Order: sequence, then structure tokens, then C-alpha cells
Amino acid sequence: MWARWAWPDGVMDVLRASSVTFAVFGLCILAYWQNGAASVPYDPIPISDVFLNVFMHGDIPHLLMNLVMLVLGGQITEQRIGHWQTFLLIIACIAVGTSVQLAMVDQRFVGISGPVYGLVTYAVIATAEPKNWWFLCLVILGVITLEILFGGRSIAIYAHIFSTLIGGSYAMFGSLFGSKGPQLKPMQLTHLSKVVQIIKETDDDDAAEAENEFLNDGIEDMFVLLERGEVLGVIGYSHDDQVDDVVWLSWTYLRKDCAGEGLGAYMLNDLLGKLKAKGIRKIFIATSDYDHFGKLIYAAAHKMYAEFGAAVELTIPAYHTVTEAKIVYGLDNPEFDAGPSPAMPSSTGISITGSALEPETEGVFGLTWQEAPVGLAGIDYAVDQVKMRGGRKVVLALPSDLSDANADTLKSHKFEVCGRLDNYYNFGLHQVWWICSLDGKY
Repeated sequence: MWARWAWPDGVMDVLRASSVTFAVFGLCILAYWQNGAASVPYDPIPISDVFLNVFMHGDIPHLLMNLVMLVLGGQITEQRIGHWQTFLLIIACIAVGTSVQLAMVDQRFVGISGPVYGLVTYAVIATAEPKNWWFLCLVILGVITLEILFGGRSIAIYAHIFSTLIGGSYAMFGSLFGSKGPQLKPMQLTHLSKVVQIIKETDDDDAAEAENEFLNDGIEDMFVLLERGEVLGVIGYSHDDQVDDVVWLSWTYLRKDCAGEGLGAYMLNDLLGKLKAKGIRKIFIATSDYDHFGKLIYAAAHKMYAEFGAAVELTIPAYHTVTEAKIVYGLDNPEFDAGPSPAMPSSTGISITGSALEPETEGVFGLTWQEAPVGLAGIDYAVDQVKMRGGRKVVLALPSDLSDANADTLKSHKFEVCGRLDNYYNFGLHQVWWICSLDGKY
């Protein structure tokens, strides 16, 4: 059987994030592959061919130099202003640069260097502090001057000059008159190292786990807080495994030197707006009371959640470790219209099918189950299996209707209710958490 080959996820993320840049890259490769080295036209040619000649190149070194500069400038530009604005910037450089070169000299030029100069100039200026712009402008002017003095007719100098002016002006205009302050943007792989470093400021283990998750599972639904190209924070969400219109807050961290400026609240508020547009009715936030030498690491985050109206709906003491509890906040989307109440199921029983160690815990096992006509089956065997594996606690999460129907039986097996996630499955249908402590400590 033939195996289907696919690009690695990391490569696909880079290609998607820089799709316009790599589309132009591909056009240049395709033009060279089909036509070989392009001869500089000396006889008059149709205007349309003059513009198409931007994808042609005189030889391999000419092609490679332009492609390297295209990737360096294009990826940064596309990361900052997005696909469409990058596309329009390239079109403007082709249209204006080519037209001026044609009008001032003639049609004897080929190559993508005009748009490349525009992208590189934008990338250099947009990622620099405004106080350094004068110096960068002098450097760019120096490069252009050297081309005029020593390049002669071998360089499409007017295409370079006007593309440089377009890219530089767009960078300065966008920085001076564009949106002010930090902006929440989709996370790209180029942000990975800075995001991991921000998480590491709070917890080394979380940083290692987050990096592994991003590399293996991708960075979809993750966002970074950017200001002038600097990553100030990260936030995101993950879809719930059971309910389509419920999500869980994912890795959410802010750079330490940005604390106390309201940026965490800004990230959360912006994310909530994005989730409302997707029809998400509720967001849950899993956290803990992790204490590091007397300091509650997530205290500031808990305060922010409460200020947004999130409420603690579930607390499981000694969950992650014997000294660290699991805490779950619930935050309703006030703009989501309540639907009809869920229909009551015909069956009221449950059958325990197995157990598994809960993620990020020491000795806490969760029970898996399926509906049954009536009664509670298999719980004694499942708890005994957990005891044999050295478990400290057993947890069981049930819809509130099944929880109510089997409450007496669960209590007789020394299970206790430790909380519920309100309206988890639907409005009026909650997820109730039961716990059985095998070490005698709740």
C-alpha cells in the first residue's frame, strides 16, 4: 500500500503564515523552470510582458539573491500586516516601480527586485524604533546611491527607488497613523521562542509542556499580544471534547515587565470578542492554587478572571499534588441566546467502563462511563483497580440528570459532590463532579 506523504505541521504553519510571499517565490521558480535564464529585451515588447518580466531572472545567482531577500522581507511584512496588505504592497511596487522604470529608461529589465526592495524596506523600518528611522533612511539612501554610482544600466534603479519609497512610506505611515497600542494577532511559529520564554518566567515545567504542545499539535486558536513587533503576552483557547459551543482557556501568560498595565484584561476581552463571533456560549478556565514558597503564582490571574465576571464553579483539593488544588472558573457569554431546555434521556443508569490517570496529577484517576438502562454498574471493580495502581483519589464527572438519579448509590460508595460546571452540556444541564478519596483525605 502506498503511504501518503505530507508536509510536517511546522512547515505547513510557516507556509500558511507567509502564503503570499511563498506564492510569489513559487511564481519566480516556475518562470525560471519553464523559460530558463531570461534575456533582457532590447526590442519593444507589449506592456503586459513588461510587467510579467518581474518574475523572470537573468541567471541563477540573480534568481537566488532575489528569492533570499524576498523570504527575509516578505515573512516579516506578512506577519505584521497580513496577507492582503502584503499582496497589495507587492502589486503597488510592481505597478509603480515598473511603470516609472519604463517611462524613465526603457523596457530592458527583468526580475522581482523592485517588490523585494519594497518588502525589505517595510520590514526594516516597521520593526525598528522610530528614533532609529533617520539612521535607517541614511543607510537605505547610501545603498541606493552606491547602486546609482556603480550599478549603471545593469540595475533597474527607478524600480528600486520607487519600491523602496512605497515600502518605507507604508511602514512609517502605518506606525505613525495606524492603530495605537498592543494588538492581539494570531500566533505564528516565528513567535514560538518568545512565547516559551514568557511562560518560562512563571513556570519552567509549563514552558516545556507548552513548547511540546505547540510543536506537536500546532498553534491554531492561539494569539499573541504584539506591540511594534515585540511579543508581550500569549492567550488562546481549545475546543471542548464533548460540547461544540464550549471552549477552555488555553496558555495565557503576560511578560513580567508588562504586569499591572491592564494588558491581561485586554487580551482576555479581545479573545472573548472573537469567541462571541464564533457562537461560543461559555468559556471555562482551569487553573490551580499553586503555591511557590508562600507565593500564589496565579493570584493575579484569578483576580482578573473574577473582575471579568467569571466565578469559581469547581474546586478539587489535593488534585494536581497533595498541596495543589484544581480550580475551574466559568464565564458565560452574555450575548448568547438561550436555547430550549434539553430533553430528558430515557435511561437513568450508568455503567463504569474503566479508569485513567488524570492529566497533570499525582495519583488521581478519572472514571469513564456509558449510559445504561438503570442503576450504577462496575464502580466497585473500577475503584479496586485504582487502588491497585496506587491511586489517591477517584473522580467521576456526570450530567446533572444522571448524577441526580444515581446520587444515593454514589454516596453509599463514599463518593461526594465537589462541585459542578454550570450549563456545561446545555442550559440547565450541568456537569457534576464526584470524588472518592482513597487516602482518607478530601
